[in-house]
Amino acid sequence: MKSRVFFPLIFALSILCGFVTCRTHPIVQEEKPSQETVLHEKTSQEKVTPQGTPQRETAPQKGFLERMLQKISPQDTFTRIYAIDFSSFHNQANAALQDYAKTHKGNSFHVSRLESNAVVLRGVYLREGSQEKYVSILTIKSIDSQKCQLEIKFNIQAVEFPSPNFEEAAKEIFQIIEEAIQKPP
Repeated sequence: MKSRVFFPLIFALSILCGFVTCRTHPIVQEEKPSQETVLHEKTSQEKVTPQGTPQRETAPQKGFLERMLQKISPQDTFTRIYAIDFSSFHNQANAALQDYAKTHKGNSFHVSRLESNAVVLRGVYLREGSQEKYVSILTIKSIDSQKCQLEIKFNIQAVEFPSPNFEEAAKEIFQIIEEAIQKPP
C-alpha cells in the first residue's frame, strides 16, 4: 500500500523540479536575422573609395578550427576555367597527360572516375630537373555547354621533399594540357 502512494509522489515531485528548473534557466531560441538586418550588413561591408568604386572590406575573422586546418594543410588546390566544351576538353586533357607520361619516365596518369558532368584523373607527376614527385588529382567539371573547369589538388602527405613547390607543379601540369589543346587536331 505504501509503494502505491510513494511512486506517484516521486513522479509529481520530479515534474515539479522540472518546471522549477525551466523557470530558472529560460530556453533561448535562435533568432533569424530579418531581411532588413541582412541588407544593412551587406551594405555596411562595402566601402566606397575616393574614386567612387566600391570595395569589399576584409573578410571577418576565421574560426579557430578553420585557422588550424589552414595551418595544417596549406592551399593545395589550383583551378582554371577553359572556354571549351566539357566532352572535348576532358578527352584532350587525358590524351595530353597520357602522351606526356609516355615520353617522360616516372609520370603516370589514369582516369579514376568518369561521369556525365565530371571526370577525375589521378596520377604521379615527376618534375623535370628537380625530380620532385607529386601525387595529383585532376578534376574536370562542366560549368555550362561551352565552359569547363580544371582543378588540380596535390596529396601533401605523399610529397617526399621538405619544401615542395605546388604552384610550379600545377603551372607545369596546366601548361602540358594547354599546349596540347592549342595544337590543331
